[in-house]
Amino acid sequence: MSINSDSFKADPDEIRAGASDVLKCLNPVEDVDFGALNEAFDGSDQGEKILGEKFEAFCETWDVAFLVLGDRAIDMSDKLKSQADTYEDNEAHTDEYIKYINQHKNGSGL
Repeated sequence: MSINSDSFKADPDEIRAGASDVLKCLNPVEDVDFGALNEAFDGSDQGEKILGEKFEAFCETWDVAFLVLGDRAIDMSDKLKSQADTYEDNEAHTDEYIKYINQHKNGSGL
């Protein structure tokens, strides 16, 4: 435990785990092929023109949405990991400074 006793009590490993959890949001649709789903729909009895066009638009929208969500999730995950590293580094430096001050405050004019 850090001697700086920060009131946030952030655990860098928990932050990194959260970064991994962010990416897990993509798992349910990771293997969904909306293009193939649309083609299968077109070949079915439900593939009438109006409904087929709406379903095609739906699939295209969610295909793009998945890509955007994926990019944002990866970006967020990378930023969380970076923040965990920064937090850990800052905490280590703070601990070093506190130890230094405690060692030199008596008799050294500090």
